[in-house]
Amino acid sequence: MAVTATTAVVIGLGVTALGAFTENKEDKRRQQHIAQLEAIDARTRKDKAYWIMWHQRRPGVPRHIDPPPRPLRLLSLDGGGVRGIISLIILEQIMREVAPNAKPCEWFDLIGGTSTGGLIAIMLGRLRMSIPECIAAYRELAKEVFDVDALDVAVNLLDGGKFSGTKLQQAVEKVVNKHKGRTSTKMWDNPERHSEDERVCRTFVVAIPGCDVPRPAKLFRTYNNRFQRHSADHCQIWEAARATSCAPSFFPEIQVDGVYYSDGGLGYNNPTKLLLQEAQSLWGPDQRIGCLLSIGTGSVDSFMKRFNDPLDIVKFIGIFKRMALSCDTVHQEMRSNQLVQPFYYRFNPTMKENVSLDEWKKIRELEGVAWQYLATNSRKVAGFAGAMRGR
Repeated sequence: MAVTATTAVVIGLGVTALGAFTENKEDKRRQQHIAQLEAIDARTRKDKAYWIMWHQRRPGVPRHIDPPPRPLRLLSLDGGGVRGIISLIILEQIMREVAPNAKPCEWFDLIGGTSTGGLIAIMLGRLRMSIPECIAAYRELAKEVFDVDALDVAVNLLDGGKFSGTKLQQAVEKVVNKHKGRTSTKMWDNPERHSEDERVCRTFVVAIPGCDVPRPAKLFRTYNNRFQRHSADHCQIWEAARATSCAPSFFPEIQVDGVYYSDGGLGYNNPTKLLLQEAQSLWGPDQRIGCLLSIGTGSVDSFMKRFNDPLDIVKFIGIFKRMALSCDTVHQEMRSNQLVQPFYYRFNPTMKENVSLDEWKKIRELEGVAWQYLATNSRKVAGFAGAMRGR
């Protein structure tokens, strides 16, 4: 009995010490993270002030990149896990109406996406993939990342997420290698490599520094924004993909250039407003916009089934309630904006059944949801296609 009691005391002391060590480690990491975020905010303010001062001193230097010889065409893609297949099916049908066999990168000047929409934006814009190629890659990626058993989940949780960040990285690298020839391809897309096509499709994906909402969005860009120095991201494509899609409790956060990032859906799940602001920053507020296309991944009700674990729900209910509402809030802002309304189009089906972000086995059902939505909105699709061709 004495040995047992002594052992219990030792174990108890060990657990207490481990708890204290873990707590101190977390406090230290939290303090480091806060310092990193403050540094980012300071650097952003400095870049903005520098750019304004630079143009005041050199008024002859153009502030914006040369616009295309027609009104702009912009594409926004919502987040939503495996429901991103809905966006792809809708976009595929739209492009068939606009120009059969054409790639979105050949028609859109700027593509912005969040989370799963960010992955799609990278494939369509940065990798210049066709929609059939993107759909095939998306199906395979979803299976590779989300097809896990209970043991896999238990192991992954030790790293901070239900799913493996390494598997997601490898899946993205596989796609990048197939279409660019090397996995280390940078997010920045050097325009000099596209001399045959002056209107290179520019792309950005949305992430959040840390997991505090609200926080200013971080845009991982394939181009330089003339309002900020060094705004093109020279990180590898897979890093930007991980940053935009690492939803809390689903994937471990990722560190890029010393900063930890979380899923861009935490506040910017519908990036349409960011897309419009970015276009105005690139080409100027007076540049005409012909089409602003926003595609969702299903009704906002489905967001609340993002977590199945009660502890996750308690922890993130406030964040994801705001996230769920943000999609519709942005949509209503766009609809009520008289300046935007003439060229704004939103496609987003209502879901009869909630589908969680990781239910990859229901991907065919989700495709059916998209096709059913298209069948009842054929006139809307044709109307947008006509506007695209005419603008």
